[in-house]
Amino acid sequence: SPSRGLGDVYKRQELVQAIHHDHSGSIEDGSESWDLLSNDNLSVSYGMYIYHVDAPELGEHVGKFAIIK
Repeated sequence: SPSRGLGDVYKRQELVQAIHHDHSGSIEDGSESWDLLSNDNLSVSYGMYIYHVDAPELGEHVGKFAIIK
């Protein structure tokens, strides 16, 4: 699991939230939580989202997920 990385969440090609992951030197499983708030501190809406993760030790990954409320 990566100790450092950056995750971006997009909806309709607009950045919703940037999630910074830095657990250097600690015992972690590589996961990161998100409170489902946007960069503007507003609750995100339901729908399909795209994420981009860049972890120096593992490379980049792009995927998608859905939020159902």
